[in-house]
Amino acid sequence: MKSIKFNSYTFKTVLLLFMTLFWSCDDQWLEEVGTVSNGFSDPRNTQDLEQLVNGALWVAGGSGGFRGIHGNQAIYSATISDVGKLMDELGVVGQDAIDWYGRDFSNNTHSQPTRNWEAGYAVLLAANAVIDWVDRNGPFNDQQSHWTPRILGEAHWLRAWVNFNLVKIFAPPYGADNDAPAIIIKNRLPNSAFDNPAPSTVQEVYDQILADLDQAIALLPEEYDPDRDPPAFVDRQNKMAAHFLAMRVNFQMRNWEQAEEHADVILNSGRYPLNEDPIEAWNKDQFGVKGSEVVFQYVTSGSQTNWKPPVISRWLGYSDPNGRWNLTDRFNNNQIMSLSEHFKSMTGWDNHEEAMNDKRYQQLFISFGPNEDPRPTYQGLNRREVWGHKWYRAGEPEASNRVSSLPLMRSAEAYLTRSFLRFSRGEEAGAREDLNVVRNRAGLEDFTGPMTAEVIEVERMKELVFEDDRLYYLQALEKEIPNGDRGPGGIPWTSRTWQSIPQNEIDLNPNVDN
Repeated sequence: MKSIKFNSYTFKTVLLLFMTLFWSCDDQWLEEVGTVSNGFSDPRNTQDLEQLVNGALWVAGGSGGFRGIHGNQAIYSATISDVGKLMDELGVVGQDAIDWYGRDFSNNTHSQPTRNWEAGYAVLLAANAVIDWVDRNGPFNDQQSHWTPRILGEAHWLRAWVNFNLVKIFAPPYGADNDAPAIIIKNRLPNSAFDNPAPSTVQEVYDQILADLDQAIALLPEEYDPDRDPPAFVDRQNKMAAHFLAMRVNFQMRNWEQAEEHADVILNSGRYPLNEDPIEAWNKDQFGVKGSEVVFQYVTSGSQTNWKPPVISRWLGYSDPNGRWNLTDRFNNNQIMSLSEHFKSMTGWDNHEEAMNDKRYQQLFISFGPNEDPRPTYQGLNRREVWGHKWYRAGEPEASNRVSSLPLMRSAEAYLTRSFLRFSRGEEAGAREDLNVVRNRAGLEDFTGPMTAEVIEVERMKELVFEDDRLYYLQALEKEIPNGDRGPGGIPWTSRTWQSIPQNEIDLNPNVDN
């Protein structure tokens, strides 16, 4: 009997995935929403729609928290760009990361891209179930019917978020060839298991993302209101998260004016000040708790969410969520990447004593000199290495449930984006002001020298390294992607940096070519 494989959501297969995930990990979800097929094809009330949205975010983490779409695409950006140094000589690196670091994308059977594809389309299925139902039937006539616009807005946000992640992983960068095939647009429920559209073009995907974001901005509330909203909404996406995503998408498309407008909405709201140390965005593990700068985070704790820890902590983080509950056992002996010498040279972080003046270096990274690393795997290193230590920080050393919330949208990024946009149109004073907000929070003095795009870029590197930014920032600015520690030179921004559509999809979808 031929085994069942996953295409870009063969309907029955995705339903099976949902049943497996929720029966094994969260029986309460199924009890609340009824049967899974009921929850998709015939929701009974507004609460069912609510559970579909919350469940979609749960599924975004994938089975076990490492088969998902949330935050995991940052692994590609780090590995493909110039910011990291791959530790393949230590035997901790798999062939997939070796291929990405070598910028070889010929293998379309690697597990992580396949997991990203599967989880992304599973989330899209849940989002489309909500949108299709409301479009066909309108709100339920029940006591929670006032939730419907917000739920619908969340579903549109989820579609935009997933499609943006997928198109960055599996398609050419925007502007390189907008007529090239990209990903498969799924903006409705499938008619059958054989409903297999061909990939849409890059331009068509971005148009769909913008259309969904328009809906999300129109429908989502400004913020959580405990007198109006269910408890689970406290950590989910609101209107500001939609503006943030719209800022990113428009920046990637070089719609500079629109990107700045969305940044203005976020920053001028005054709701996300940089008034806490950098660590405060990363050390949370409680439902309803986040750092002051965090616009949206993926919460991995709390009875209302039960979302899952991201794989990025296992690849790029110094602490291991799978370790035992003491500091020694929680060291990550499978960390594949440290900061590249190229990165440290560009940012000045090659001088450890000077770098320690920067709170980001102090709090979000960990450094050991030659032969100082306490982890057995790394004790023989003969030079100072700087390791990412942003993830899985909550409750250290008392963490009890292997979780730590993952900030996916921080106002520091919006300040640096607006700084570049202001500078590019000649508003140097405003660009400097935004830059210095970020620097001051890091404990650094105002930058008073000549403003350049490179000054802003270096500050952005220090602030957002390993956060799914560097590769796509260079592509948005149409800049060469440096080789980093691979050697001198670089590659054009239009060069191949994207994954092939997974072989599983090609096997089942006759409309996808190799």
